[in-house]
Amino acid sequence: MNSFFITNLIGERKERIKKIEIILVIAYILLAIVGFLSVRSAVINSPLEGIENQQLMWIIIGFVFFTVSIFIPERFIKKYTPILFYLVILALVLVLFTTPVSGAKRWIRLGPVGFQPSEIFKLVLLLYLSYVLSQNDNKKFYFASIMIFLSAGLIYKEPDFSTSIIVLFTWFVLVFISGRFEKLWQYSLGLALIGSPIIFYNLQEYQKGRIIGFLFPQTYSLSYYYNTAQAIKAIGSGGLLGEGYMNGYMNLSGFVPESHTDFIFSVIGEELGFMGVSFILMLYSAILWRLYEGYKKSDDLFWKYFYVGSAFLFFFHIFQNIGMNLGMLPVTGIPLPLISNGGSSFVTFSIILGIATKGLMIEKNITR
Repeated sequence: MNSFFITNLIGERKERIKKIEIILVIAYILLAIVGFLSVRSAVINSPLEGIENQQLMWIIIGFVFFTVSIFIPERFIKKYTPILFYLVILALVLVLFTTPVSGAKRWIRLGPVGFQPSEIFKLVLLLYLSYVLSQNDNKKFYFASIMIFLSAGLIYKEPDFSTSIIVLFTWFVLVFISGRFEKLWQYSLGLALIGSPIIFYNLQEYQKGRIIGFLFPQTYSLSYYYNTAQAIKAIGSGGLLGEGYMNGYMNLSGFVPESHTDFIFSVIGEELGFMGVSFILMLYSAILWRLYEGYKKSDDLFWKYFYVGSAFLFFFHIFQNIGMNLGMLPVTGIPLPLISNGGSSFVTFSIILGIATKGLMIEKNITR
């Protein structure tokens, strides 16, 4: 009895032994600062001027969530993740009954504050799927997978095709990494490939246009491909050192649409040049490196899956957003993490990094 008590006491103390995870914290803070300054520059002298103050509010809220996430007990995260998962699915259902904004039903408003359940679902998807896969309970996994597929369908109906794809890709990556359910992910991949033409046929016209514009950029340079063409010009004009902060001609003249959200990378490229872009990529690389280190060193399957899923989410967003700004990928509504204007996205990635920071600060993850 005494040895059992001592073992558990030591285990609890080991969980409380922390080491400073300075790299992830610094990368997070610097990206938030760059994001605020970039949004401020993107909307200057435009009808949206002043929106940077709203973004600053979300950055402060995100930082509070980031800090709180570091100190949430591990047992609490694992215990309440299933409840949070189904609450967010309920929000995905409710959002379909809200008033459309710009033709889409993506926001739920609570007084003056609005949030996108689809963004928050990225977080709960990571947590719940990591939890289920670490439980080695096949029935629970299959039920969770059904709920994830249904959630992807709800997000698609908003419509938010890009986020629904992210949800399915995240499920696929984590299941593939688990080394289990081989036939399931193989069949799922096959069905996705076979069903691609049907999916394309049922896309909204503007979504089809983005793909067509990507495939035939010269033909659609003044329509579907216009945003990307302008972004490429802005980035190219930045050269090595850029035009200077708030001195980008393309940005100040309003030639790049949605420069504060989807195409904020073009603002950074024009004003800060190759050196500024390299700095941003260095910060993202530091985050991905720390997540990989967490995956490699963790003894707990929950944390391993969470690190892999988090790294994939960050990489996919970075790769897709920068790719579409450079004309290498079709245009989507996927934001640049911690930089693009948007409260739900910033808070979601803040919590993900906060939880990851917590995991990295635990000297040894102890499975209970």
